[in-house]
Amino acid sequence: MNLAQAVALRTKELLKNHNKSQYRLIKETFLNKSTIYSLFKDKKQDIKLSTVYLIADFFGMSLTEFFDCDYFKNIDIYG
Repeated sequence: MNLAQAVALRTKELLKNHNKSQYRLIKETFLNKSTIYSLFKDKKQDIKLSTVYLIADFFGMSLTEFFDCDYFKNIDIYG
């Protein structure tokens, strides 16, 4: 799994757990909708840390809290 895939899985999980939508994520973070759609459709190979920060902040989390899950173990940064 690459980093973008792990971020997508974590974000989907948090959206479900917080009962929030992709639309709300886009509107409240001001991220480009194509960025989020590409992330969720597994079309991104890489993701900016600033994007991850905005996603984490949307959920009221620090980056440490966001990355504290099994999705980020054994990330393939070269694939």
